[in-house]
Amino acid sequence: MKRIFWIASIFFLLSVPTFSQSRQTFFTGVFPEVSITRKLTETQKLNFKIENQHVIFDNRDREEENPQFSHYRTDIMGFFDHSLRPGVSVALGLFHRFQEGEDGNRIIQQLAVLQKGRSFRVNHRFRADQTFTRNQALELRFRYRLSVELPLEGAEVDPGEFYLLSSAESIFSHKGGEFEIENRLAASLGKFFSRKEKLEWGVDYRTDGYLQDGFRTRLWAKISYYYNF
Repeated sequence: MKRIFWIASIFFLLSVPTFSQSRQTFFTGVFPEVSITRKLTETQKLNFKIENQHVIFDNRDREEENPQFSHYRTDIMGFFDHSLRPGVSVALGLFHRFQEGEDGNRIIQQLAVLQKGRSFRVNHRFRADQTFTRNQALELRFRYRLSVELPLEGAEVDPGEFYLLSSAESIFSHKGGEFEIENRLAASLGKFFSRKEKLEWGVDYRTDGYLQDGFRTRLWAKISYYYNF
């Protein structure tokens, strides 16, 4: 647990801007997502996810244009996941983004490691991805996310009970000869209905623009629905 605490602390500190920049962007909105997982065998499964982001406030717009409800982006992705052994899995994913201007496509490689304690679950997720957008340079990223799940009733989360989920993620990217860092912090309250479905309500805070001009922060009110069959 001590190692996990220090890792989480480092990612939190990276998420807080420690220097001022001339141009800072902030916008906030709603972020619904739906995830559907189909079990194929004892070690293989398919996952389909759709995410939709709508902006309510954007400080780049004129005052009379806020509040608003404008589409920011929609992401559709699919993963093939293979379990190597209990608690360890690898996955390959394809991703398409609908956004203003040119849409983007992405290939994702993932390694996930799950650690179970008496009353908590810790998940380490390592990802590499490559994003292809017309008329833009190839973007390469490496991501690490640490998440912790805690039951609110008893030592385990049983059907009908609530749980807490928090995560910290850092993303290191290279595009067109330039490097950038993005950090994400999230906290959610979840309801575990059954082994087939659960629902989470939370906030998602993201920062980037640490190395390039134009520091940016985004705050999302997030609701996530998960269904397994």
